[in-house]
Amino acid sequence: MEEFLVHVKRGLSQNPKKLSSRYFYDTQGDALYQQIMQLKEYYLPACEMQIIKSRSSEIARRIAAIHPHLQVIELGAGDGSKTRYMMYHFHPFFDQLEYIAMDISANVLEINRKEILEQTPELNYQNVAGNYFETYPKLKRGDAGRLVLFLGANIGNYLKQDAIDFFDFIKSGLQINDYLLVAFDLVKHPRKILKAYDDSKGATKAFNLNLLERINRELGGNFKLDDFDHFPFYNPQNGITTSNIISLKEQEVKLSDGSVFHFDAYEAIHTEVSKKFFRQDIEDIASKSNYLMDETYYDEKKEYAFVLFKHEAQKNIIANPSANVFQSLP
Repeated sequence: MEEFLVHVKRGLSQNPKKLSSRYFYDTQGDALYQQIMQLKEYYLPACEMQIIKSRSSEIARRIAAIHPHLQVIELGAGDGSKTRYMMYHFHPFFDQLEYIAMDISANVLEINRKEILEQTPELNYQNVAGNYFETYPKLKRGDAGRLVLFLGANIGNYLKQDAIDFFDFIKSGLQINDYLLVAFDLVKHPRKILKAYDDSKGATKAFNLNLLERINRELGGNFKLDDFDHFPFYNPQNGITTSNIISLKEQEVKLSDGSVFHFDAYEAIHTEVSKKFFRQDIEDIASKSNYLMDETYYDEKKEYAFVLFKHEAQKNIIANPSANVFQSLP
């Protein structure tokens, strides 16, 4: 509660105003996000599931050739509705397989536990609730190799330098020959991208405005949701989608601790970045964070990709030449 209060007071005092998307995820936010995941316009889950169901065995076979014992750590694991299939396909390839789900939401991790163990009950499973920037460095490891999963195109929440810093953070928990598997939403027609964040049923709007409702519930705010709207924007030149909450009139909002925040008419609160990646973006991240790009796995339209990175001793290696990693990327 105190962390949330400090963040809100700081973010609404800035110019321009800004709140972090990580506070979207309370119980109500989790439920709204599940609605978004079911929308036809929100194409990302279907693309990801296609890769998981068609390529997971291939990914597992590649990793098992080096690590017969594997610890899989998923950052921002969510409800496990997709990863359950990946772990099911992984399990036959390893003598020992451990899966650790990490997420800020304890509520969603309970769903994750049920989903994963229902599909693969013999899996060595654990979950860790909390901010993974704090919990990931504390994880213990034995002799097993390690694979870190960062799926859901969540890497799009980071601009390039932040993504490089994030890759460095993950590497702090890796040893030589450990792996990182990241899902990238690739650039495509701008209208298709924009529709994913401005759906016809208003689910994404409700998801963003729930952040204001959460401030009301937890911090005694008096936001009137009818006085705010949601506005997404996509820039095809740099592949960046942004989400904003717009004040529809000049107004003041108060918190129960007496804090007051002034909004001009049509002033925005920036809430989220979702980057779509060009080939050069991913190559730059790999090069500057010193990972080997070991292999890439695409959906059938080549609009979405899983990139398998390997932690190697060599520096400034972009890709395995034999893998033709980006042969078909736009």
